[in-house]
Amino acid sequence: MKGKVRYLILILLILLLVNVLFLFMGKKSLGISFDEEKFVVRDTSSIASIKLNDMEFTRSGRDIWLINGEYRMDPSLNTLLFSILKRVRVQKPVDIPVGEGVSVALLGEDPMEFTVWGNPTKTRTYFSMKGEEEVYQVQIPGYNEYVGGVFELNKDQWRDRVVMNESWRTIQKLTLDYRDETSEDLEIEFDDDFFIMEGVQQLDSNKVVAYLNQFQYFQVNEWLSPGRIKEYDSLSTKPSFATLTIESINSDLPIMLEIFPKMEGDRIFLVMTYDESLFVVDDQRMSQILLSNKDFKQTD
Repeated sequence: MKGKVRYLILILLILLLVNVLFLFMGKKSLGISFDEEKFVVRDTSSIASIKLNDMEFTRSGRDIWLINGEYRMDPSLNTLLFSILKRVRVQKPVDIPVGEGVSVALLGEDPMEFTVWGNPTKTRTYFSMKGEEEVYQVQIPGYNEYVGGVFELNKDQWRDRVVMNESWRTIQKLTLDYRDETSEDLEIEFDDDFFIMEGVQQLDSNKVVAYLNQFQYFQVNEWLSPGRIKEYDSLSTKPSFATLTIESINSDLPIMLEIFPKMEGDRIFLVMTYDESLFVVDDQRMSQILLSNKDFKQTD
């Protein structure tokens, strides 16, 4: 009897050992077998430049980055990009071929090159390190948007959208000259203590201050590179319907913007800067700019 009990106990111990081994092996097979932080840049301050296909972002000071050495990069997008590079995590390896996406090259103390692309519905983002065949689905913890979308922005979208930063405290003179002679121009000029307008005796000072303050951190809706939208390229060669000129204590040269008429059915205005850069502004904001002297008369 004792021998039989010992035999059963031995069998039980063997079964327990086998179960433990299977349990251990099962857990091991389900565990993390890849580096979650494979694409993480822990110290973004070590990055000297970033290449996204044919675009290159380079440092030009502590918090300033330039696009292709020409245009200033949007600070908020710069912050977002660096946040992604710090927080991106590999979610899982996926069995798909390396796609044709955005080629990313980070140059500096810890260089890294990888490709970014997404699925057709833009709900998943894939990273693949250059020279490797492995593809990983990545995510940003707590970020539910399409991560790859940031890398797919065009040059115009990466540009700093602030075109001027003026206010009633810095503007010395503002003129809005309409090409149509039937339209009344706008001219606001600082004179000793406050602003004056020709032909306006009772000036509504609150309206003047509010009008001038709209040019503080004034942002374009979007920049337009030549050749991107042919209709706007064509429109920019035609006469503008108004010229906005701002003289400021912040600059030796006046700010000059040529404003073109809206195209039929359009809800944006095309504007050209002194260096012939083009951008668009929505009609709601432009309607607050296209005023005349009579709009600033004080009403009872």
